[in-house]
Amino acid sequence: MKPLSAVIVDDEKEARDLLSNIIHDHIPQVNVIAQAASADQAIEMILEHNPEIVFLDIDMPVKNGFDVARSISQHNIQTSIVFVTAFNQYAIDAIKHSAFDYLLKPVNITDLKTCIDRLIASGKSIDMQLSVIQFLQNLKHEEIAFRTRIGNIYIDPQEITYGEADGNYTDLHLQDGSRKTISLNLGHIETMLANYDFSRISRSIIINRHYLHLINRKEKICILLVNGQEIPLKIKSSYLKNIL
Repeated sequence: MKPLSAVIVDDEKEARDLLSNIIHDHIPQVNVIAQAASADQAIEMILEHNPEIVFLDIDMPVKNGFDVARSISQHNIQTSIVFVTAFNQYAIDAIKHSAFDYLLKPVNITDLKTCIDRLIASGKSIDMQLSVIQFLQNLKHEEIAFRTRIGNIYIDPQEITYGEADGNYTDLHLQDGSRKTISLNLGHIETMLANYDFSRISRSIIINRHYLHLINRKEKICILLVNGQEIPLKIKSSYLKNIL
């Protein structure tokens, strides 16, 4: 049997190399033909090589693994996606109910062998467009627990319009106009929201692209539209490409 072609997508070189070495040494049914360090690079390689499997890291800067999955579905590419994540509390149920497979970091040989056996037994790749739509539906009303000074608060990420750094804390601005102060820095919050459509526009602000209404490149501002109200936010030049 000819080995299944695979592309590994992860922004961390060490993680890419580790998975590639495990496959090379222990999974003869799979041949890694390319590696990508970013979502944009991944799309280029997937379009070029049309791999049978994509090992796709979820948590990547600028665009995450789900952005890559959306793009794959839009290009009508039929492949088997295996999401790879260090955060087992994030979207695992949504992944499982959408016919995707997943591996937890650090990837171990037994889990990888089981995953590949399932893919081979299935005999074909999933309907990517249908699965991405189903996945987004499964994510739609999921609440995340955020730590505050007095305990946990549960928030649907779709209700967050933007997050603003305040030292080691983060102020989450919600659709209803309220503000919740979370006892975590913005970088940690960004990681927690990696499965959702958030983008950083400066060192101190991330926005929910669902509410993005306008981008003024000349003045370097973006406007969020929330319940008919415009909220202008300054974009740092180095982050402008993140949201274009």
